[in-house]
Amino acid sequence: MIANRQLVGMHIGFQLSADPAWDMLLDLYVWEHRGRDIAISSLASAANVPATTARACIQTMIESGWFYRQRDTGDGRRIYIRLTDKAHSSLAAIFDGIADRMSI
Repeated sequence: MIANRQLVGMHIGFQLSADPAWDMLLDLYVWEHRGRDIAISSLASAANVPATTARACIQTMIESGWFYRQRDTGDGRRIYIRLTDKAHSSLAAIFDGIADRMSI
């Protein structure tokens, strides 16, 4: 799904196909399953949006209960973004639904 989003952006332009919330959800899902921590700057890059847009989107996602912030225990200045249980459940349902449709 991430590769498809990148392909669309490369061909019609990321500004026309921007969906930073969805791109960030996908990116966090992948990296959390790989055991990696994700910082705000990485999410901005994954969503192909400026850092200011990413921060605003992240704040909205936090207020909506999709993301939460977690301080790095080794470096208190660094903050990671994590998916909430709500986000994990919703993404799992989406992926299951897509898999079901593809098997038809």
